[in-house]
Amino acid sequence: MGEWVKVSAPATISNIGPGFDIFGMALQEPFDIIEARKIDSGVRITGVSGPGSDTIPCDSKLNSVGIAAEEVLRRTEADFGIELRIKKGIRPCSGIGSSGASAAGGAYAAHLLTGEKLTERELVLCAAHAEDVTSGGFHADNVAPCIMGGFTMIRSYEPFEVVSIEPPKDLGVVVAMPDVLVATKESRRVLPHNVSVKDLVFHVGNASCMAYAMTVGDIDLIGRSAQDSVFEPARTHLVPYLKEAEKVAMGLGAKASFLGGSGPCVISFFNKRETDGKAIADGIVGLYKEKGMRCDSWITAWGKGCRKV
Repeated sequence: MGEWVKVSAPATISNIGPGFDIFGMALQEPFDIIEARKIDSGVRITGVSGPGSDTIPCDSKLNSVGIAAEEVLRRTEADFGIELRIKKGIRPCSGIGSSGASAAGGAYAAHLLTGEKLTERELVLCAAHAEDVTSGGFHADNVAPCIMGGFTMIRSYEPFEVVSIEPPKDLGVVVAMPDVLVATKESRRVLPHNVSVKDLVFHVGNASCMAYAMTVGDIDLIGRSAQDSVFEPARTHLVPYLKEAEKVAMGLGAKASFLGGSGPCVISFFNKRETDGKAIADGIVGLYKEKGMRCDSWITAWGKGCRKV
């Protein structure tokens, strides 16, 4: 048996307004911890703990950690297997990349054990393969920032091309997670298959300005550009009191407030120079408490992606 390596795989925000399946951003917290070591053959998951762990399969063929690790072994033609242990810090069905963190963490841990032979792009594809198997669609908007860090933009899926840029240092993030489960597969089923020219123009304009604003550090423009006229409206009914929560956040100093990924997390951006984000977090948690619902929250910022710990 080989020595254990330990990897931190952060939560991520996907879509971020107009960038459905394109934009993503790594967070500093919460995060999963993936431990891995070499074994003679195969991929084995010998421990799963943390929030929602009772719903996570230990079968490596059904678990995104195992699927991603196995894909790394296959691509590198490794002559050994991997044993994995998973400590969830990100609840499944949260909207902040729980399965994406697991997939990226599994891929990154296997990458370390195989001598870091893959490129960053190849590593993202290994993790995205796991997302395809477990979430019902090939999308890399969570796994790309989880591995690469910062704010990521996928230019194309065929051929696959993704770029990462560093967001503004004063961009703060409030994550509010109401006690609702929204499965990615179910959330994708409610999406429209066609959009109008008007909506297409709206999204291209906002997505272009979002990319520009992230590059130059214009947090006000980031906030104005986090607009979605197609995908969030189709999913609003899946998350109770979503619009009220967004309105509360905007009234307490948020620059933008929107549905994180497929939900139910409500994401709010703020400028650290203007507020510490606590009022925004407390306001959304308070709203859900009034409605008789529990809501967890984190005040965080963008992060660097998977790393060895």
